[in-house]
Amino acid sequence: MIDAEFPNRWFGANPQSTASQGRSPRLWDRRAPKDWQSALGVEGAPPDDPGDSHPAGYWDSEPPRRGGKILGAIVVIAIIAVGVGWLIGNNTSSSSSTPNLSATVNPTIAQGGHDFVTFACAACHGMQGKGGPDPTVPVLTSVGSALTTAQITNIIRNGLGFEPVAAGQGTLNPVTGSAVPYMPTWKNIISASQISDLVTYIQAGLPAVPGAVEAPIPTGQGDIVSGSVLFTKYGCENCHGGNGLGGATNPKNPGGAIPFLGGPAFDAQFPKASDVISVIESGSILGKAPITSMPHWGGIIPNAQLQQLVAYIRTLPGAPQ
Repeated sequence: MIDAEFPNRWFGANPQSTASQGRSPRLWDRRAPKDWQSALGVEGAPPDDPGDSHPAGYWDSEPPRRGGKILGAIVVIAIIAVGVGWLIGNNTSSSSSTPNLSATVNPTIAQGGHDFVTFACAACHGMQGKGGPDPTVPVLTSVGSALTTAQITNIIRNGLGFEPVAAGQGTLNPVTGSAVPYMPTWKNIISASQISDLVTYIQAGLPAVPGAVEAPIPTGQGDIVSGSVLFTKYGCENCHGGNGLGGATNPKNPGGAIPFLGGPAFDAQFPKASDVISVIESGSILGKAPITSMPHWGGIIPNAQLQQLVAYIRTLPGAPQ
């Protein structure tokens, strides 16, 4: 057979099988090719002499040109289409998953939106004031038109129902008619300008502000890691300081300070996780000075997250030794 007698000595295949790669095969010369050019028919082939019968034949050295141009054009068009598709897809993906931080927003409203997240307002009232986990916490989307600037300012500054009304202290929550859950006082914690920004944000209808979002809670990384993010999400560091190191003035007792969290003295006072959780859930109703302004988190923070918060608090250094 021809295939067996004259294999291609350079490319490991019979040259006859290569003839279909862009060339018009004629009968193969039974003589072994003397070099790779003659083997592929690109150089050194006998002249195409119609008068020469060439009993064994040879390859046509001229490949078809028209098909090559069409194929090249198709490849170029495909590359352009892929590039355009990638650009459109990338822009669409970015715009759908990433907030447009360069969007123009009224600076005062924007600051109020960020403060709303920073001071854990969203944790109780929900993002953009649309409602939180406890139905007794008022939805804020209609508050801006129902209350005056002075009324909203007073509520943020002095709180609502933050102490037992039966003892002649505090103010009843106008929505629930009770002191649980209650709005904590932010006096001495949130500045006057920040309160003003929050009021403006609420009166503007609590619009979405690019970048003013709660940090996602990591999962699968242990309770301490999750608790560290929850510590920020629920605004604990606003009063207890970063890493629980204290420093903030007690809102209800300017002569005292918010206590340190963690450390030997804290662990001795709250030896069990349930002891810490009771104070977090009940706030100042259970606590005594200087924690007279501790917010009430019962019905707001799920039990699993309370356990994660305790796990993180146990790692904090507490008061300096």
